[in-house]
Amino acid sequence: MTPHLHTSQQAHAIADISTALADRGLDLDLLATRMRTVSPESDATGEIVGPPWGADDVSALNMNLVPTRYGGCPALQSLVAQATLMAFLGEADASLALALPGPGLAMPPVVALASTQQQARFFQRFQSGAPLWGAFAITEPDYGSDATAMRTRARKTGRGWVLNGTKCFITNGARADCVITFATINSQMGRYGIRAFLVDCNTPGFTVSRIERMAGLRATQLAALSYADCELTDDALLARGDEKPLDDAFSGAQRSWDYFRPLLSAVMVGACRRVRADLVAWLDAGGTPADRHRSVASVEASLLDIDRQIAAAWLLCHCTAWKADRGAATSMDSSMTKAFASRMAARVTRAAMDLAGIDGITAFPSLEQAYRDAKAFDIMEGTGDLQRLMIARAAQRSTSRPWDITASPAGCPAQPDSPPDVDNAHRSGQETSHDT
Repeated sequence: MTPHLHTSQQAHAIADISTALADRGLDLDLLATRMRTVSPESDATGEIVGPPWGADDVSALNMNLVPTRYGGCPALQSLVAQATLMAFLGEADASLALALPGPGLAMPPVVALASTQQQARFFQRFQSGAPLWGAFAITEPDYGSDATAMRTRARKTGRGWVLNGTKCFITNGARADCVITFATINSQMGRYGIRAFLVDCNTPGFTVSRIERMAGLRATQLAALSYADCELTDDALLARGDEKPLDDAFSGAQRSWDYFRPLLSAVMVGACRRVRADLVAWLDAGGTPADRHRSVASVEASLLDIDRQIAAAWLLCHCTAWKADRGAATSMDSSMTKAFASRMAARVTRAAMDLAGIDGITAFPSLEQAYRDAKAFDIMEGTGDLQRLMIARAAQRSTSRPWDITASPAGCPAQPDSPPDVDNAHRSGQETSHDT
């Protein structure tokens, strides 16, 4: 049995990205190798052990997801390129791939909602030789499935704004240097009362209440955040200055979800590629299936089914990213991608566990870690059940279907064109009021 290999197209894409990052001081292959090395200890401690990056790598990592005009890497300005990169890093370690420095989920709402001056100040902070993290806070303990019902309040004062409330399940929330926080200025207005604020984590009144004890993806440090009379200046409110009466900040949150669901799904694809490779390595080394009655043909069939599921999830990621890069509305596509990829990860990791048994898991502990990570994948960026609910609602509203290639100019090509700047990926997301 031969290990699963990337297609030549994906290999070329990674090579191009690696070359571009090398010009900025980051050795992508070395980073992935170090991530694999520290993966077990990072999983055990919930910390970024090492860290896996060197001093010369930090600047390039900080600037990932930063638009070109603010110093970002031109080769990583498309969602397709970002998905390709995240699949590669997810194959090294899914949790660490999501915990690398950079603006992260804070980027899309800043691009969508902030003025040019606010964007410049936000992205310039990541031009640093020290690792920095951004975070995105919208989910609340009692309102995870309906983000528009949030109870975190922003009150206007003579000196600016005061925030009071609690957020939960915030990725990298415990290590973030700044958090884009969504709050309501009037709960009676629903989504139209929601605003987004840039909160520096050293602001008085802001605290990390706790770090969640996770079964998987432990290094992401999902945190609960508290805002107790947290005073902000006027310019902490993200605003372009040309807002219309019915414009609201919730659209910026929706664009974050639309942008990051394909990226999270790409991490799942990479994690499952690692599972498949480790499983094959164990079998090739003489390992025998837990069920001793399984034939060679049966094992081959299981591996082929794993390949099919991984390939299908990657094609969904690629197609959704390709459409987003061309300004198409992708809320339904993003939900479909995330719902399928999380289910795929659960199936693939369970199939690998069943096939390898205790002997295989002992030889390759990464199989057991991937199984736990798959449990967390279903929750992040909206649970699978909520994704399916959003898909159904979007399908009822839509006159076309994502699988109808006439919905886009030429369907999804095998080889995408050179994409526009990352800013174009956020122009026309279809909005929804449900997520976690």
